[in-house]
Amino acid sequence: MADNYLERRMEELRGGRLGVKGGVPGIKPGSLRIVVAGGCSGKAFEEVLAYRRKGYRVAVFDPDESEGKRMAYRNGVRYHHVALDDAVAMGKETENLLKVWRNIDIIIGDEFPCSIIGQHVAKWRNSLPIPDFSEVRIVILQ
Repeated sequence: MADNYLERRMEELRGGRLGVKGGVPGIKPGSLRIVVAGGCSGKAFEEVLAYRRKGYRVAVFDPDESEGKRMAYRNGVRYHHVALDDAVAMGKETENLLKVWRNIDIIIGDEFPCSIIGQHVAKWRNSLPIPDFSEVRIVILQ
């Protein structure tokens, strides 16, 4: 009877029949997961604040470490210190974020960082036991 208990529980979790208890204060359960490349300044900074006010999960990829840490502390975002022109470093940070969040719904920023992050999300989704072929929304800031 107890031989396949863990297997059944994993199938329930993968099938969405088993909910995860707990949560993070200020973040709606099942809310959107948004990555903003270069979110410590300009238009991207405004996007970060707008999405956090709505209660969404937001991660910021930016090379400005002091401002990124300040933003994480004040606004409750995840900050990842990474150069936006380094594809390898951005790939590693995206993979680290996916290990925690399990998915990314929206990517916002300039074209190059968004495409790198998008490629890693697609690779991650295809490697899942049940691949997720849904589209990741990418918003290019002008």
